[in-house]
Amino acid sequence: MRCGSTGTAMGTSTLTVTLLVLALALCGPSVLAAPNPTLAVAASAAVPRNVRVEGTRFVLAATGEPVVMAGPNVVMKGPPYIPAVEGDAPCADVVDAKCTATGTCKSCSTFNAADVAHFKRMGWNTLRLGVVWAGAQPHGDADALDPEFLRRLDAILSLCDAHGLHVILDNHGDMVGSAGCGNGVPMWVQQRAAPELIGRPLATGFPYDLVPSLRITELEGYARCGANATRWAAHAGDPDYNLLNECCQAMNSPNPGALGFTTISQKTMDFVVEAGAGRALFVRFWQLLAEAVRAHPSAFAAELMNEPMTIKRGAWYDTVRACAEAINAVVPDMAVSLCDVGESAIVPAWVERLVGPGADISADTLAFIRTSKTLFYAWHWYGSPAKPADAVKSVQVIMGDWQVPSFATEFASCEAWQAAAAANISHTYWHYSSYCNTGPAFGNRAVPKDTFGACILGWDDGDEAKVC
Repeated sequence: MRCGSTGTAMGTSTLTVTLLVLALALCGPSVLAAPNPTLAVAASAAVPRNVRVEGTRFVLAATGEPVVMAGPNVVMKGPPYIPAVEGDAPCADVVDAKCTATGTCKSCSTFNAADVAHFKRMGWNTLRLGVVWAGAQPHGDADALDPEFLRRLDAILSLCDAHGLHVILDNHGDMVGSAGCGNGVPMWVQQRAAPELIGRPLATGFPYDLVPSLRITELEGYARCGANATRWAAHAGDPDYNLLNECCQAMNSPNPGALGFTTISQKTMDFVVEAGAGRALFVRFWQLLAEAVRAHPSAFAAELMNEPMTIKRGAWYDTVRACAEAINAVVPDMAVSLCDVGESAIVPAWVERLVGPGADISADTLAFIRTSKTLFYAWHWYGSPAKPADAVKSVQVIMGDWQVPSFATEFASCEAWQAAAAANISHTYWHYSSYCNTGPAFGNRAVPKDTFGACILGWDDGDEAKVC
């Protein structure tokens, strides 16, 4: 998501929540359950990845030479969730004040050979491809991925295989899931996590209600529906509730952190990250996705969840471990992401050195991280800390302590691009195209019959030719 351009309080909210994590960690260790056992899967059929982890670097598998990857995000936040490989022209969005006023803006829905050629001209070698859980498993079958999603994924990865582009698979969620006006976690999973809250007015619980910027009642647009249960109930349970319900529409064009810390969003995150049925569903999703890409060497990395909205760091890292074990049982050399709340890198380097990057992580999982050969640390920068160079310093402490590479998978500013590049840290900017045509800027088309993607949660206009 692009937070800084949407006027949200996400940077401040993430800082506050990160401090909550540190406070909880320093007050005492979590009682952590062991990760799910690794599923028995034959790994021999997987094709080696074109890029792999080696110590604190990414290297080209063919030569062993270090590689710094760069390029844009290619993320579609609504149906059909992955761009079509068709057409003969590269993306060229038109989103400005004039077309927004008349509802005539234009956005891309494809990624084709012309886009690849454009990447090459720009000097890019990588894309961060959205593989949203809600798009991969929209209807509640925990043991299969959607056939159309798989067809589109295979087409775009085949294109990248053929042209030598490197691909991060990004489970791109913003503010958790559709039932809470966000995106990412499927509706059917949220129905299992919090059935009593589906279609109910959003609320903020303790301790998040102590932070003014996280109180949903103070969020711009909340007054559109307030506590009107009838309005909130409209389209309840629909996978596209976040696009169809008027209460959501009033709040989720920007990407406010308050949506990620509502009661339903936090019950959903607890269900996914704590040991039990929800974590098992999440691990199973990633195992199926690994199986789907095992023949595609361009797909070198799995970014497990974009900007996870949880302060339960220990449980989250146990979930990461369980996913890594399942993924690497299928594709042994696929890189798997580590990250913290909101994928922030805002804890100062001196604090990281003082308390250590392992605060609130179980000893077993911390040992797993330090001995793994496939993990990397993913992070974003949207204004916190004030200088991206300070974020780089914090990340470098983690890289050194855990002996993993890092990847700045999302940012908007050239300052962040340059800070990452100067430290030989790979980087992908937000973003290549809006990949959406919902909402007033595109004429309020019927969702999902006449639309693609979702212009929500910090969508903003794309920049297909970003130069820094």
